[in-house]
Amino acid sequence: MLVISDPREFRLSGSVVSIGMFDGVHHGHRHVLQKLRERGAVSSLPTVVVTFDPHPLATLRPAACPAFLSTLEGRMSLLASTGRVDYCVVLRFDRARSEESADDFVEQTLGGRLGMRSLVVGENFACGSGRRGDIEYLSALGGRLGFEVVPVPLQLDSRIAGGAHCSSSETRRLIQRGDMVAANAMLARPHELPGTVHGLLAAPCHAIDLTVPGDMCSPPAGNYAGTVKKQGASPWTSAVLQVREQQPGRGGRTVRVLAARTTKIVIGDAMTVRFLDRTNVTASRVAVGTTADPK
Repeated sequence: MLVISDPREFRLSGSVVSIGMFDGVHHGHRHVLQKLRERGAVSSLPTVVVTFDPHPLATLRPAACPAFLSTLEGRMSLLASTGRVDYCVVLRFDRARSEESADDFVEQTLGGRLGMRSLVVGENFACGSGRRGDIEYLSALGGRLGFEVVPVPLQLDSRIAGGAHCSSSETRRLIQRGDMVAANAMLARPHELPGTVHGLLAAPCHAIDLTVPGDMCSPPAGNYAGTVKKQGASPWTSAVLQVREQQPGRGGRTVRVLAARTTKIVIGDAMTVRFLDRTNVTASRVAVGTTADPK
C-alpha cells in the first residue's frame, strides 16, 4: 500500500474508493475493505482509501473528539496489513475542509484527482459540510458525474453477548468499561497502546512505567493480562499491565508493565502493550513467570 500524504500531485485515471477515519480498522472496516477489493477486481481498477488527519472533531468540536483506537501510523499499518488497499490518501482536515461542500469534495478530490468510478462506504456514511452528502445524495450525484455508490450494511458481531454493530464508537465503549475480550473480538486483534518509558522499578519482577498518550483509548484502572514489546524488538513478552488512574498534568495515563523477562530497557524507550483480558495475577507470580491467568 502506498501512502499519499500530499495529494496535490497525485492523480489516477480510474479507481474504486472508500472514505472514512478507519480508526482501529475493526471487523466492520475490514468488511468494507473486502467489498472495496472485490469491486476493484471486477472493474480492474486500483483501490483507494481516503482518510483524514486530524480527526474532524478535533477541528470542529475538540471537546467532543473521541479517544483514538490507533495512531495515524498504526492506522496505516493496519490498513496495509489487510492487503485490500493499493493507495491510502491522507487529507488534512482543517476549517477549509470542514466548509467544503459534498459536491466540491466529490468533483475536485474524488473525481478530479482519483478518477473515482465506484464509492464503497458503510450504509451510514455522510460527507461534506453539514454531512449533507449521505448515500441518497451521493447516489444522485453519481448519476450525474458517472460513478456508482455501493453502500455496505453495518456488520453485527455475534461473538459479543447480545450482538452489537461493529463501530469505532462501540469498540471504544467496550474498552473504556474494561471488556477487552469483546473489544478485541470487534477489532479482530488485541487492542494496542504505544507508550514511552518514564520509570524503572526494582520489584519482585521487572517493572516498567509507561506513559501512554492521553488521546488514546485506554481501559479503566485495573490489572490486565497482556503482552509487551520494545519498539523494533521481538518477540512479544507476556506481562501484567497495571493501568493507573489518570494523573492531571502528566499528559497521559501510566501503565505499569510487570514482566518476568524483557529486552534491555532504558528511560525514554518506546514500547507497545497489548491488552488481552482482566487478570488477578500478582507481581510475585509474574516474578516466577506465571502471567497467563486472565479472569
